[in-house]
Amino acid sequence: MNEILKMLNALKADDLESVITRANIILEKKRKEEAEAALLEKERQRQERIAQEKRRQEEIAQLQRRLQELQTQSAAAQKEPNEVKGDTFVMYDAPKAAVNPQPSPAPVKPQPAQIACPHCRQLNTPDSLFCEHCGQRLSAQQPAVQPQTRTAPATRSRVSAAQVRFADENMKKWELQPDEKVVYSNREIQLLQPDLGRKYQYSMQVTNKRILFTRISAVAAASGVAFGLIGSLARDAVGAGPKPWLEIPLRAVSSCGVQNKKEFFIAADQTYVLKNHGYEKFLPDLVAKAKA
Repeated sequence: MNEILKMLNALKADDLESVITRANIILEKKRKEEAEAALLEKERQRQERIAQEKRRQEEIAQLQRRLQELQTQSAAAQKEPNEVKGDTFVMYDAPKAAVNPQPSPAPVKPQPAQIACPHCRQLNTPDSLFCEHCGQRLSAQQPAVQPQTRTAPATRSRVSAAQVRFADENMKKWELQPDEKVVYSNREIQLLQPDLGRKYQYSMQVTNKRILFTRISAVAAASGVAFGLIGSLARDAVGAGPKPWLEIPLRAVSSCGVQNKKEFFIAADQTYVLKNHGYEKFLPDLVAKAKA
């Protein structure tokens, strides 16, 4: 193209025909060179595709040979017994039995024992401390259904001859003994442990011999508050008023005291926790005097 431009720049009128002829020759030569380059590129791409297809066929043939080898090895392994190779020996597994043995029956778990309440005779779960029906404490006794497995006896802290006991349901109030004096009386306390589902409200008396708890149903207590004196009289008339519940002799108390400034505990057959109202000022001394 540069040659053509140079010739055009030096063009004269009488040389026009010869210049055109030479330009056509140069253009034709250029077109032939481009056509040959295109043919060479197509041939190169065709050869590359042929090489890729050949490699793919070789990979497929190699995979087929490997698959055939694995099938042959699997068939040979099924015909011969399994062998476990050691350092200097070969040990063959014993042939499998033709008939599979019957599976052994699963062991039958023993059912947990149920404890009968000594007051209402209702059955309760073995971990129950209080009757789910009447709320009375469950004493240590033979369960209604004996478990099949032997269980270790539950450990229990030693207490003196005086034992914690629950009041009889027919009792209307605690009767003091002739030489017994009331040291402390609180008409309403908060018993935190054991937690009986907040079904009751409690009151407590402390004498020189015993700790006496009285309780009333929370529903009955609420009705007395709602209807005042008339409600309280009606409640007492039908026997829904406060009733004696628990007696803890001072000699049965193993320890007592404040555990976190807000709660006072009394440990007898179990730990009774109540909100502290200054019991540490007199109750430990009474227990110490009763045990002396």
